[in-house]
Amino acid sequence: MTITKLKAKFISTFAFGLLFLILISHPILSQSNVRLTGQVRDAETGFPLAEVAVHVEKTADGTYTDADGFFRIENISPGTYSIQISLLGYETQNISNVEIGVDFPARVIANLKPVPLQSDTIVVMAEWHRDGSGLEGEKIMLSGADLDRFRQLGLPQLLQQVAGVQIESTGSGGGRSIVRIHGGRSSQVLVMLDGQRLNNPQTGEVDLSEIPLEQIESIEVIRQGNSALFGSSAFDGVIEFHTRRTPQVYNYTLHSQAGSFSSYMGSVSAGLTVLDIGGLFNYQQDYSRQNFDYKYEGKTFTRENAWYRNRKFFGKMKYETGRYSLNLLYNRREGDRALPCSFFNECGDVDAAMEETVQAWQSNHRLILSSHSYLEGLIAYHRLYQFYNNENDPVRITRYKTEQTNHNFETQLSGRFSAGHFADVRVGLNYLKETMNQDNLLNPPIGIGEKSRESKAGFAGAEVTLPLLPLVWRKASIRSSLRYEKHFSHPSRFYPTVGISFVPAIWKAINISGGWYKAVRYPDFNSLFWKGDSRARGNPELEPERKTAWNAAIRLRHDQWYFPELNLHYYSEKITDLIFWHRSFNGVWEPRNEDKAEKRGVDLELRQNMIPSHVQIQTAYSWIDAVNKVDEPNRYDKNIIFVPQHTINTSLWIGWGNWQTQVVYRAVSERETIPANSNGTQLNAYEIWDASCGYKHQIGKLTIDLGMAVKNITGSDYQLLYGYPMPGQEIQLNLALNFQTK
Repeated sequence: MTITKLKAKFISTFAFGLLFLILISHPILSQSNVRLTGQVRDAETGFPLAEVAVHVEKTADGTYTDADGFFRIENISPGTYSIQISLLGYETQNISNVEIGVDFPARVIANLKPVPLQSDTIVVMAEWHRDGSGLEGEKIMLSGADLDRFRQLGLPQLLQQVAGVQIESTGSGGGRSIVRIHGGRSSQVLVMLDGQRLNNPQTGEVDLSEIPLEQIESIEVIRQGNSALFGSSAFDGVIEFHTRRTPQVYNYTLHSQAGSFSSYMGSVSAGLTVLDIGGLFNYQQDYSRQNFDYKYEGKTFTRENAWYRNRKFFGKMKYETGRYSLNLLYNRREGDRALPCSFFNECGDVDAAMEETVQAWQSNHRLILSSHSYLEGLIAYHRLYQFYNNENDPVRITRYKTEQTNHNFETQLSGRFSAGHFADVRVGLNYLKETMNQDNLLNPPIGIGEKSRESKAGFAGAEVTLPLLPLVWRKASIRSSLRYEKHFSHPSRFYPTVGISFVPAIWKAINISGGWYKAVRYPDFNSLFWKGDSRARGNPELEPERKTAWNAAIRLRHDQWYFPELNLHYYSEKITDLIFWHRSFNGVWEPRNEDKAEKRGVDLELRQNMIPSHVQIQTAYSWIDAVNKVDEPNRYDKNIIFVPQHTINTSLWIGWGNWQTQVVYRAVSERETIPANSNGTQLNAYEIWDASCGYKHQIGKLTIDLGMAVKNITGSDYQLLYGYPMPGQEIQLNLALNFQTK
């Protein structure tokens, strides 16, 4: 299907779906338990303010604003109240005589005035520029409201609403999912949880199912490389998950999920604060059988040996005083999963499986020097144990049984200084050591043994606000950062970034930014030394991937809710030594460096509040032109494999009273599967429809959350990777019980 036909079909189908949803939603539009709504903005710039505390005085009711500055509070008894609105660095505002009735919610608009920080005992949080353009580059913020809207469909569907972000799953339920940005590999995206790196020490990838979603409050997405501040893992971008604040009340949640393909999940979460120590905890178990029927070459087959089961624990403890804070994070996952045969089960089911244990802990110490500066020390350790077993394979050369352990140790010392709204300065030193030890239990002499490497780096960066030019800009800033790094046996090199951001004088609703940078990605251990069976092998001669890139973005966000929010992002990259896995003439897969490659593209996002706090529609479109520039006639100017040129994601959310409904549409154009782009070897374009419905009800201090999600409603037949079919229609049922008490 061509992209033109795909777009036409999308528009007609979506219009029908929109009309249908509005019609079926009419009965629930007549009631609501929302009693107070509003928006908080900066009094000088007019931009919405995120994470502002909104409290109804003399009650326990309160909340925080989302990325658009909006807030909503439910179940307030009718009466007259005073509302307190506060944010660090702004003058607290009190709004008196707010009448709250039964029929319609009260609505308030607050404009907070920035004020300089006077006290030297205020804890400075490292959360400058949580949305928009900052020292790290152009950012997209997914707020708690976004997480709530996608709580039934899950994290992969939410992240794909950001243009340029692709999620690849190996199955259904809570199975393994990895993230890509602009068609790059998952190992080129740095994923962090409260500053803790989650990338796999062996492959560099991150399984998103490891994220404790019940404890996540917001997500930052950076869609451009930033080796200067984050190191080599941030070759294509950064995704950072921020956990919830440790609460002042005891918070307990029980969550269970059951669905298609014998998928089950259960979790227990808790949050509490005792004296000066706060904690968040989450334990989860999940299982799925994952076998399903699929069609190939006109015949029906059954996917075999595709089960998984996991046990996951996440813990966070925080101790904080006026001058010092300590954060401790611990992640652990124990799992077993089958290894289904590649390419439509061509090799049959031989009960291949793997066991895996992942442990990651981090301690973060922060010493507050003044109201504008602090020193921070970080110590992190990441351990991965894997056991692969395929000893029942009747073919000797494809039989394997290996045991492998990886250790990553990282320490970092950094400082940060903020001169009010004028400058943000960061400096730091980083040390990272990676170790791998692999034993071949079937043939010990050919085991890899122990390998290790280390990197040492220093980095610095600053963002400076420029003086006001009334006829040119209302606000402008320039940013620059630089990393000097020595990695293993490679020569020391500099990795710079520069950028600018400004709000033009003619219209304060527009923010324009641009940047230029150099990035590096060192080969992961899997690419260097993989030696499982005879079908694949690593390449110790691989060179680091490097690129020079620039980007520009325009963001339109008006004060009034009825104006759409628009984000337009353009990027252009020139890459050298890009790593690809190639299949040689003897059938063995091996990674190689491509001398030259180029990538450019456009990300477009549009969000419109049809009815504030009730109906929202958003669309994300991504266009990618990724081509090889190697000096070989059969590959020069050919599209890079598995990179879709066009991707569309659209979602419609309706929330009224205790109910909310979400419909998501995704369309992906065809993808190449071999470097030569030969005719007939492409993966077909596909379309996916997902939908969810949720109901929340509060009984005293207990909140009951019921939900259902239907994924791939039409049962589309599609593949994300060549030879690995995806399941058809999938149904999930969710039940969550949340209890809060002092």
